[in-house]
Amino acid sequence: MNYTLEIAIVMLAVMVIGIIYYMVNKESEVTSQIRSIAKAVEELHRELFMMDKRLKQELEIIASLQESIPMNQNNIHAEVGREVNEISVPILESLSHIEGSFSAYKEKTENRLRYLEERIRNLSLPTSISGLDDEKVISRYNQGMEVDAIAKELRLSKAEVEFVLKINQLR
Repeated sequence: MNYTLEIAIVMLAVMVIGIIYYMVNKESEVTSQIRSIAKAVEELHRELFMMDKRLKQELEIIASLQESIPMNQNNIHAEVGREVNEISVPILESLSHIEGSFSAYKEKTENRLRYLEERIRNLSLPTSISGLDDEKVISRYNQGMEVDAIAKELRLSKAEVEFVLKINQLR
């Protein structure tokens, strides 16, 4: 009987170690994904900075051209405005697309992290085989009831009752 209990405890320990190993692997996988996201965000920030810098230079050029254009050349001014719009609209569209993709990936990653956190919170190891019956077993034992009587009354096996008492160091 003690031999089967020892086997059960060893199997439980192996399962716990397996679960911990799985969680560590998943955590490292999520960490590497977060690092790659951070790297991509940094690259996007660099690209945005460079685009912003180029756009400012082009706006300065346009401003200097506008100062040199006489008032009667409104057609040239309108043409420059259209060209600036033609240049900036695709850039804005691609930036919007990149931002949308990044937001979706970020949301997906956050959802995965929330799911993993919830799963980790929900993962709890029972203190005994029938976690809810521990208090009942202990109270009946303290009242002087025999192990067989407690097992019969609570519809548990004698081994379960003895296990609860051993865990709580009452036997």
